[in-house]
Amino acid sequence: MERVKIKILFILVPLLYCSVTFAQLDKGIEAVKRGDYLTALNILKGVSKDSYEANLYYGIALFQTGSVKEAEKFLKDAVKKDDERPEAYAVLGEIYTSQKKYNEASAEFQKARKYLPLSKSKDQLDKEEIETIISILKAEAESFIADGKVDNAITSLTQARTYDDRNPKIYVGLGDAYLARGAYEPARTNYELALKYKSGYAPAIYGLGKVDFRQKKYSSSLENFIKATDADNNFAPAFFEKGLIFYLLDRFNDAIEAFERYDQLVPGSRRGKTYLAKSYYGKGEIDRAMKILEEVLSIDPDYGEANKYYAYCLIDKKEYSKAEDYFKKVNSDDLNAEDFYKWAKIYQDKKEYSKAYELLDKAVSEDPEDPSVYFEYGKVLFSEQKYQEASEKFNKSIDLGVINVAAYVYLGICHYYTKEYDKSVEILTRSIELNPNIGSAYLWRANSYASANKNNEAIADYKKYLEFEPNDEFALGQIKKLGGN
Repeated sequence: MERVKIKILFILVPLLYCSVTFAQLDKGIEAVKRGDYLTALNILKGVSKDSYEANLYYGIALFQTGSVKEAEKFLKDAVKKDDERPEAYAVLGEIYTSQKKYNEASAEFQKARKYLPLSKSKDQLDKEEIETIISILKAEAESFIADGKVDNAITSLTQARTYDDRNPKIYVGLGDAYLARGAYEPARTNYELALKYKSGYAPAIYGLGKVDFRQKKYSSSLENFIKATDADNNFAPAFFEKGLIFYLLDRFNDAIEAFERYDQLVPGSRRGKTYLAKSYYGKGEIDRAMKILEEVLSIDPDYGEANKYYAYCLIDKKEYSKAEDYFKKVNSDDLNAEDFYKWAKIYQDKKEYSKAYELLDKAVSEDPEDPSVYFEYGKVLFSEQKYQEASEKFNKSIDLGVINVAAYVYLGICHYYTKEYDKSVEILTRSIELNPNIGSAYLWRANSYASANKNNEAIADYKKYLEFEPNDEFALGQIKKLGGN
């Protein structure tokens, strides 16, 4: 009898292990399907990779959390387990798209198509088959968009719509395609259709935020990104874009909070960590920013984004030679307008203005519609006391919709130095309306009022400035000089 019990025990243990493994696999798959990739990753890492599904879904979780190389390995293992199923090929296509290997991506999507039941009508397919077709055609479309083949993307999405004309994924894909083409209203219409078919759908709300951002409606864009993260706390792209706008608005604490959440969701993302570092840099915590960047560079010493932001930190520490060394590690094709005007600051500080302007001209050439380029150009001209030319740059920056209110303050100061006191007052008043917490705006408006013999207004502004700098001797002296008390 005892031997029988032992035999039964040996049979039950493997069965129990299998049931636990299958249960964990099912939990991991469900987490992937609902977009909770971090939870899926933690569940699936402990599941035996002896099946197509285990490798596929673990690969998806790895990819979506930023571990791209590992993801590729497990997806290829999935193909080895079953090379006549489409899903793993499609995710490999997404991976190669993220690496800008568009030919390889296209080849994988073609393999995926081969094993999709595209010859059948939707009435001949079950719900899961239709969902697989739509997901894969949507991923193929996103690859086409990344490769600049928008018409091909629309063709793939139109084909997907024949299987389900109420699926929100399709309309998000169409929104992305039209947005890539710069057709903002059709993009908006499709994102709104996605929301019609699935209320609170985070990717659609995120899409509306992208449209607003491209149209320079920054407040509305931020509002939509916040709505997207509220709708789905695991939707990583919206956290990144929300963080980016907060960064541009100099709201660095909010940016850090958003990028930290993004880093939690996509811990393998070098870009996420780099922008987190950049936010600490913006906040003035240079050493903390450098520590995060050093972590990124220890994993990938050739990562251009981390190298150039490390150069930014070195510029602030006035270690100019080292900063240039880090800039030179970046492929010239990967340098953008911001990098050039940051680099120009080295020569601005060294008063080597011709070299600074050479880099600023590259910045303008790189992105002639970027308001920050003209703002930074104006600051260098201002430092060389070329106030008229600086005014032109600050005006251009404002016309292009600069977010940084300091552009208005600089412009007002330029008008002061060119003795255009009424203009100076007008533009500084505008800066105060936009942001009443910049003390220097009150100081220079007071100076303009004083130069225009408007003493009462000048005294009031000097007093307001003293709320920011209570011990400023110049302002105290001006109040006394103008008859204030």
